[in-house]
Amino acid sequence: MSERQSSGTVLESAEEVRQAIQDARKSAPSAGGDSSRDSAGALREPSTTQAFRPRNRPPMAVLCVRFDEDDEGQEIAVFASPFVIGRVEGNLVIDHDTEISGRHAELIRVFDNGRHFWQLHDLKSTNGTFVRAAVALLKDQQEVLLGGRRYRFEIDAADDDVDQKNSSATRKVQRAPSRAEQKALANLVEVGDTGKEKRFAITSTEHWIGRDSRLCSIVLDDVMVSPRHARLYRDKQNRWLLANAKSLNGIWLRISRIDLGSTAQFQMGEQRFSIRIP
Repeated sequence: MSERQSSGTVLESAEEVRQAIQDARKSAPSAGGDSSRDSAGALREPSTTQAFRPRNRPPMAVLCVRFDEDDEGQEIAVFASPFVIGRVEGNLVIDHDTEISGRHAELIRVFDNGRHFWQLHDLKSTNGTFVRAAVALLKDQQEVLLGGRRYRFEIDAADDDVDQKNSSATRKVQRAPSRAEQKALANLVEVGDTGKEKRFAITSTEHWIGRDSRLCSIVLDDVMVSPRHARLYRDKQNRWLLANAKSLNGIWLRISRIDLGSTAQFQMGEQRFSIRIP
């Protein structure tokens, strides 16, 4: 006789626990909220029963270290705050990526106005921390990742001065300048270590960015950029915005700190992460 049988105590297997949870979720509420019975006649928990949840644990986060875009990666439960990520030291050390600083970024649990939430802080890293965004507000010198390359957005000083003035001022009507005569309102500058910066002039209040010259006015020669990757435009408040156009690899905005919602993705060096708040 096995020890499991002779001890009198029989442990419920993980599979049995999973099955019990699935059965409870499938069960329909009976009249009066009483327990119902399944096809075998066994009592089934009414659907109003709440699953176990710790009461004293502060809100945790689940960090997923992604190996590539197609892989689910490895999940890590984050209880401690701050939770530091770095190449040399921290709660999570990624020592193979030389673009990650020794102490690169940290996750912080914040309590404000009666609620907990998580923030991502860059720790003055050399190469920055980036978050994936649906729409990103661009300011002068803002850095973004598109495909496999980094870009810096530069607003022309003269154009920036005009934006600060009263927009109701009357302007003299002139002929529209030719494409060659158009003055850049801003520039998108490819940042690299070659010493030669490639500049893309922003000459109108809307541009499409991508790999296909038939669809885009700013064409990036990068296989990780989608044919039509993002829309760069200026809104009615004269703010410059970059919107993802359902691209495969997205747009990534460099941040110093940012509030995280229930789920987000961020990148440091070549390492990408996703985070969810249960």
